[in-house]
Amino acid sequence: MNLLIPIHATQPVRRTDISIKSKYTAYKVDLRTDFLKKCGYCGTADYYSGGQRGFHIDHFAPKIKFAHLINEYKNLVYCCPICNLGKSDDWPGDDPKTSFLNDIGYVDPCLPLYLDHIARDKSGQIVALTNLGKYIHTKLKLNLKRRQICWLLDKMESQLQILDKIIAEDEENLELLKAFRLVTKQYLEHIGILKSE
Repeated sequence: MNLLIPIHATQPVRRTDISIKSKYTAYKVDLRTDFLKKCGYCGTADYYSGGQRGFHIDHFAPKIKFAHLINEYKNLVYCCPICNLGKSDDWPGDDPKTSFLNDIGYVDPCLPLYLDHIARDKSGQIVALTNLGKYIHTKLKLNLKRRQICWLLDKMESQLQILDKIIAEDEENLELLKAFRLVTKQYLEHIGILKSE
């Protein structure tokens, strides 16, 4: 059985007490907080795309089709440029409340239901779990190697921090030093791949 990892370590939750702003772009700081500085769709941290400045605001129900929702906070998703451009104005129908019909459309990434359709395998690749998940996976280009590499880098950084703390407590443990070196080497290899894109 394959080990699957939720796309979000912590599910993003849009706050409901955000004061109304005059333009949807003014919500970016709030969205960044609610989405934990990660893309709502693929879970990639915003620093891989230049931070807040490089990230986009997606209108879940597209603004071109549903202009009355252009400034509706609960319709906004903090996302990476790749996911935003992939989804673009795609929508399965004429009702903003119906985000998918059969196996076509999208699930709001703030809903627990999102995790039923998209996950990561143990290598960090994003995989579709359902036919609707396949649609989302294809449209948002969730198969890009970049997404896996970013996830691996974050995972390795976390491991490096844990090992560093353990080594600091017992500097004479040779096996821990060897493990630390190995993880550091892998981390630098992954960084090299990311920088070469």
